[in-house]
Amino acid sequence: MPGYKITMLPDDVVEAYTLSEGRPVPAVSLYVTLDEATLEVQATETRLERVPIVANLRHDQIDHLIADDWLAGGHVSNKIEAEALPIKREQLSFLYKLAQHLKHQRELVRGKPETFNRPDYSFKLAGHDGDVPTGDEQVLITTRQRGAPLDVIVSELMILANSTWGQWLAHLGVPAIYRSQASLLPGVKVRMGAKALPHAGIGVPSYAWSTSPLRRYVDLVNQWQLIAAARHGQTAALAAPFKPKDAQLFAVISAFDAAYSAYNAHQASMERFWTLKYLRQHGITELTASLIKEQAGGAWLARADTLPLVFTVLGAQGLPRGTQVRVRLGQIDDIALDVGGTVIEVLDADTPPTDNGVEDEDETSAAGPIAIAVDVSEAEGASADNPAP
Repeated sequence: MPGYKITMLPDDVVEAYTLSEGRPVPAVSLYVTLDEATLEVQATETRLERVPIVANLRHDQIDHLIADDWLAGGHVSNKIEAEALPIKREQLSFLYKLAQHLKHQRELVRGKPETFNRPDYSFKLAGHDGDVPTGDEQVLITTRQRGAPLDVIVSELMILANSTWGQWLAHLGVPAIYRSQASLLPGVKVRMGAKALPHAGIGVPSYAWSTSPLRRYVDLVNQWQLIAAARHGQTAALAAPFKPKDAQLFAVISAFDAAYSAYNAHQASMERFWTLKYLRQHGITELTASLIKEQAGGAWLARADTLPLVFTVLGAQGLPRGTQVRVRLGQIDDIALDVGGTVIEVLDADTPPTDNGVEDEDETSAAGPIAIAVDVSEAEGASADNPAP
């Protein structure tokens, strides 16, 4: 949440394993041998080791420097700042070239390129000191465009690791938790399971979340399995924490699916709260949006073009999906976290629907209002000092 974080693991565990700059840290590492000319993967090796972390490259600090032109040998507006980077341009250029190659190979399997027309939004609270937010802070919403060079480097190498490790565990007969998608046809969603099945949305033969064990439980489980594989090789299936057809592993998948959905819903509601707060603080009464889904009764769901907000609009009957419109907002409902709008101008009726890209969730899930249940029955024996739950 803005200015505050609740981690999956205790702080001392996170501190022991997080990839902090300037020290050696424990890691499950994937080493990839490439053909330098073709960039084809020739071999991979997984090691358990301590890795000295020379530097952390943070998107919010250097995205403006790591541009395509600069990576190709061109100039950058802030040469001094660029030259002070802890990694050389030649190294980043090679990683970017490799990432572009990996992306192209995946897109050949997907059958169409990925497009990222929507930015990622970040929420910050002005002057917040790190305590639990009160809800009265000044909200700052910034954007980071997906598809920037550093973003491509990170995402493609994560996909390479998760795909490689998933296939390796399957080859060894070591159970793991996979994400799969049978096809890109409408309505075919991403599923979680214990089988190494193809992921059509990403364009890989199998995909096992493994690269974020400090923040996502599935990755932690898969790393336990990877550690066993690295230590025991062909006999890893006998030594891994979860054995083939392990009922406990299926229980983990089921529990994680439920928890993941609940956390996503809570995260969406929380971001919606801060977005509505932002609208009020900045006196925003009109905005541009794109139509994404027609509702019953002629209403449409629309997505704001410059804010992380999906909301209901009226007055868009007969317009095609993807149409860009100007909307006048109504009253904000702070309890239901809802706001609606009315179309006052059609800006562009020829905008094609966008490809939502990799691992995109249901785009209408974050649309308000939220459901509120209140138990008004009085429990037996309740009093002012011992209220009913």
